[in-house]
Formats: sequence, C-alpha cells, structure tokens
Amino acid sequence: MAETDARLVLKTLQGDKMAFGELYDKYARLIRVICYDTTRDQGQGQDLAQETFLRAYEKLNRLDDPDRFGAWLVSIARNVCREFRRGKLRDRHQLVGLTPPDEPESVEISHEQLLDLRDAMSKLSEKERLALHVYYLQEQDVDSAKNILNVSRSSFFRLLARARKKIENYLEKKESPYER
Repeated sequence: MAETDARLVLKTLQGDKMAFGELYDKYARLIRVICYDTTRDQGQGQDLAQETFLRAYEKLNRLDDPDRFGAWLVSIARNVCREFRRGKLRDRHQLVGLTPPDEPESVEISHEQLLDLRDAMSKLSEKERLALHVYYLQEQDVDSAKNILNVSRSSFFRLLARARKKIENYLEKKESPYER
C-alpha cells in the first residue's frame, strides 16, 4: 500500500531521503507539465521542475500541513514559473543547455492531432489545464486532485467539465474547415 504524502513528508524530515524520492516520483510528471506550460520548451521546463523540487526539499520543514504537500508543491512550481517569466531564472537555465531525451509519443494519435490538442490546451486557464493534468495524466483520485488544486469536489468537477467542453469546441472548430 502506498504511503500518504504526510507520512512521506515526516519520514523525509526524519532523514529518509528515499521518502522524498517517492514524493518526487508521485509529482514529477505534474510539475514538469506545469513548468512546460510556462516555457513551451521541454529542457527549460525540466530545469524549472528540478528547481521546484530543490526548493521544496530545502523548505520542507516550513510546510504546515504535510497532508497538503501536493498543493504546496504546485504553489512552489507556480512561483518558480512566475520568476522565470519575469526573467529572474531564464538566463541561469538557458546556460545549462541540457535537454532530456524526447518522450515517446502515443502511436494512437497523429502528430497533427497532438499539436491540435496542445494548442487547445494552451487556450485553457491555468486551473483548467492543471485539473486535466492531475486527473487524467497523473491519474490522481478526485480527492487528491481537488486538494492539489485547492478547490471543493464540485468545483473540481466543474473545472474538468468546462475544460473538456472547451477542448471539444476548439477541436470541432479546427476540424470543420476540412469537412467541406
């Protein structure tokens, strides 16, 4: 059985570095997506994600409610991304120049469809994108997802429904010129 975030935070604070590794494994993909949304560059997004986890590790003792680790980590990622947009981190991260290997794309979706989906996702609000990422890509249960976004259960479902509808409408408009 997987340990709770709170238990992993407490173990990390007691010196168990493997516990933080488990937290990293659980949230890394989500944080990379948030950072990629800011940079639109896989390498820079990865760098910002690493910056996020470094800050979280260094400030873990300041976390008031270990059960809220996911939401706290997302807020750190948002702050790191805000700093990047303001230019504070951009120059430092451009100097690194390391890019991770390309992730394999799904065989079931064409490159053009993937670009259309990414374009549609970019039109969503940050909370709508985050709701989709947490629930569908991270496969978090509803309670975990709503806690990460810091919204009620009903608000989370409204966010998901609104995001799906916006994407559906965008993709329908995109396809309609081809149907003539």
